[in-house]
Amino acid sequence: MRRPSRSLAVNIVALGVLLAAADPEPRWRVLNHTARQAIQEGNYAKLREALVELKPLMPGNPRVAYNLAASEAKLGNSEAALAGLRNLVGMGLVYDLAADQDFASLREKSEFAAVLKRIEENKKPATHSTPAFTLAERDLIPEDIAWDPKTRRFFVSSVRKAKIVTGDGKEFAKSPWSVLALRVDPERRVLWASTGWVPHCEHCDKADKDRTALLAFDADTGALKQRIESPVKGLLGDMTISRRGDIYVSEGIYGAVFRLPVGSKALERLDVPGEFPSPQTPALSEDEKTLYVPDYLRGIAAIDLASRTARWLMPADDIALSGIDGLYVYRDSFLAVQNGTMPPRVMRFSLDLRKQEVLEANTPGLGEPTHGTIAGDSFYLIANTGWSDYDDHGVKKPGSAPVESSVWKITLRGAL
Repeated sequence: MRRPSRSLAVNIVALGVLLAAADPEPRWRVLNHTARQAIQEGNYAKLREALVELKPLMPGNPRVAYNLAASEAKLGNSEAALAGLRNLVGMGLVYDLAADQDFASLREKSEFAAVLKRIEENKKPATHSTPAFTLAERDLIPEDIAWDPKTRRFFVSSVRKAKIVTGDGKEFAKSPWSVLALRVDPERRVLWASTGWVPHCEHCDKADKDRTALLAFDADTGALKQRIESPVKGLLGDMTISRRGDIYVSEGIYGAVFRLPVGSKALERLDVPGEFPSPQTPALSEDEKTLYVPDYLRGIAAIDLASRTARWLMPADDIALSGIDGLYVYRDSFLAVQNGTMPPRVMRFSLDLRKQEVLEANTPGLGEPTHGTIAGDSFYLIANTGWSDYDDHGVKKPGSAPVESSVWKITLRGAL
């Protein structure tokens, strides 16, 4: 679950993290402040120095790559600037480089023209999907989808209506607050859901802001079996579940990652405060010894569950890792729903982050995707969620039509 506004700030980031007074400010935040200050001052030498150090602390962040290329261009380092831009457009993203005066010194170069041509190619549709089903009710703002292999039915959460529906549109369960992440424990017949106050919720009480919890519903009847309150304020937004039934859940507003061991009644924190500014959907490695945590700004971290230590994965220079909302491990690869990039898209990355494939982007009807679920060798994706039809206060934008969301199926084939 991303923040109400998913777009990355133009000048790297403008994001706060709540830390205890005695905690030192993380180095990545210090450098981020320095870079933003340098941009405001027009000090490109200072900007370049800050970004070179910041890049491995925010691996795969295209805004860092963009501003680093801009600083090189302003400093007269044409070859370095062009190399950076080739990596940037190699990420498959779209920018209006031609209008940016920072790159004025490159406009007459053939290499720059080739970069602009590649951007035009990045605007073309790429699709591997087929329609699976449409959600009958409009303006649900669906957030997550889960698959129950026993009953062979889908569950979809609604932020706007604060409920869970089945794939055929029937109401399955309700909550006083928005419903976000969903995961099925097929052995114990539990449907886990995260819930919390979101301004987009139709009937939620604003007095409940920053209250959030995990809910355990009977996967067959929808009856509420258990409620786990969050030990921190914010919003428990995204989660995954292990084969033995352990829950891993992220809090994406202030930044925290938790584990709920099977049978436990309390969440235990796995991360160090300040490490994750906006963690999203965690994903377990095949052996379930590593928890991969995508952060909306910083990239993907791997938490060793035995030692609880985190390391940030380093992608190839032409792979973008920021803006990931949903992350999943499928065989030898990551599946990633990126709605914090332009364009929003669904990607497949090799586990070593050296190779990538665009599964869905620039497709009519895709809108702003959020999450998906893997069923066998298929990935079911929520399309056209409608988030962009509302402002950050949860108010429907004037003139926007009722949103019809749908689920698309992508058949996963072979190795990447």
